[in-house]
Amino acid sequence: MDIDSFIATYRSEWTRLEAACAEGGRGLSSLSGDEIGEVVRLYLRASTHLAQARTQFHDPRLDGYLNGLVTQAHAAVYSAQPRTTRGFVRLLAVRYPEAMRRTSPFVFVAAGILLVVVLASWAWVATSAEAQVGLLPPAARDAIRQTGGRSPDLGPAPSLSAYILLNNVLVAFLAFALGITLCVGTIVVLINNALLLGVLAGAFQVVGRAGSFWALILPHGVLELIAICIAAGAGLRMGWALIDPGDRPRGLALRDETREAVVVVVGVIPAFVVAAAIEGFMTGTALPDGLEIAIGVGVASLYVAFLVGWPVQSRRTARGAPRS
Repeated sequence: MDIDSFIATYRSEWTRLEAACAEGGRGLSSLSGDEIGEVVRLYLRASTHLAQARTQFHDPRLDGYLNGLVTQAHAAVYSAQPRTTRGFVRLLAVRYPEAMRRTSPFVFVAAGILLVVVLASWAWVATSAEAQVGLLPPAARDAIRQTGGRSPDLGPAPSLSAYILLNNVLVAFLAFALGITLCVGTIVVLINNALLLGVLAGAFQVVGRAGSFWALILPHGVLELIAICIAAGAGLRMGWALIDPGDRPRGLALRDETREAVVVVVGVIPAFVVAAAIEGFMTGTALPDGLEIAIGVGVASLYVAFLVGWPVQSRRTARGAPRS
C-alpha cells in the first residue's frame, strides 16, 4: 500500500476520532459507554497507523498529523478526571461496569482456577490421612489428633476470620500486580490462596466442624473471593496484553490495558471495606449462622448486580427515549 492509498483508507477513521476528541475529556463525558468505547478503539487504531506510517512512509506531514491526533486523543481519553459529583457518579454507574464487562472473560478464568483448586484441595484433605498429617496447620493437626473419633470441641478462633480477611486483601493486590509476569504470578497467587481455603475447609470437616467454619467464613468471604477474582482478572488482562497485543506494539498494549485494569481494581476496594465491616460486626455475634450467611450472600449479590451494570441499563433506556 502506498501513502496515498494509506491515507484514503483510514482518513474517515481519523476524521471521526478528531471530531470526537475536539473538546477533550469534557466532550467525551457527554457520550454513552458504547460511544466512548468506539473512541477508544479509534484511538488505538490511530496509534497503530502512526507506528505504521513512521516505519513505511517517513512522511513528515503525515507523521506530524497522526502524532498530533494520537496525542489529542490520548489526552481526551485518559486525562479526564471526575471533577464533579455528576462525573464521579458517571464513572461508577457507567464507565466502571463497562470496563468490568471488558475484563469479565479474565475474571471468569480466575474464578475457575480458584474454584477448581479449592474443591480439589478440600476433598483431598477431607479424605486423605496423609494430607491431614502433611498439609494441615499445626493447630488443626492437634485438633484432629485430640478428637480421636469423639465429638470434637474445636471452634474457629476469632482471629482466624480476621486473618483470612487480611490475607485476601494482600492476595488481591498481588494477583493484580503480578499480572505483569505474563500471567504466571497471578495464577500462582490464586492457586496458593485457593489451597489455603481448601485445606482449612478440609481440616474443619475432618474434625466435624465444617458448618461452623463456613458460617465464620462465608458472610464476608463470598464478597472477598469475588473481589479477589476481579483483581486477578485485571492482572490476567494486563499480562495477556503482553502475550497477545493484537495489532498494537506490546508496550502500547500493556499501557492501554493497564489503565483500564487499574480502574477495574479500584472497584474491589469498597468490597473489602464492606467485607471488613461484616467481619467486624457480625462474626462471633448471636445471629443465627443461616442469617449471617444470607446477609453475606445478599450483599455479594448486590455487588455483582452493580458490576454487571444495572445503572448502565437504566441509563441506556433513558438515552433511548425520544426527545422533545
